[in-house]
Amino acid sequence: MNRKNIRYKRIDGEPIDDQEVEMSTELLHGYLKEFISKDALKKDVEYCFKQGRVCAAYHGEELIGVVVGVKTPFFDKFHIGHIAVKKEFQGKGIGSELTEMVIPDQTGASVHLNMGNPETENFYKKLGFKQTHKRFKRASKKENDVKPSD
Repeated sequence: MNRKNIRYKRIDGEPIDDQEVEMSTELLHGYLKEFISKDALKKDVEYCFKQGRVCAAYHGEELIGVVVGVKTPFFDKFHIGHIAVKKEFQGKGIGSELTEMVIPDQTGASVHLNMGNPETENFYKKLGFKQTHKRFKRASKKENDVKPSD
């Protein structure tokens, strides 16, 4: 694969293309399905298309990578919500290029990572990210509502 054949596109405040939303959601969901439902992910992606920034990489007409994010007032930073690069295109600098493109010049960026994924941690460390927080999550009472057996 020749990197010259990769076309990058930043979508920032442009009219939303429903096909790009669908393709982005499909690509992301392939990597995130154990963490988020497709419907919830599509809402995230649509929100980033409307209120944030999306960067995509294409090989010909094929979407091979995407990153979505949004400015967060509570961190005063740009937050990277989701990123995915098709397996056969990983390790070629596409994810790094997309990540650098998505972060606005005037802000820093944050990202939340799932535990137990050292490859992802190393990816962000190579891009200059530093661990600053630990995040704890609690399931809703409904999710924890298990009836005791008699």
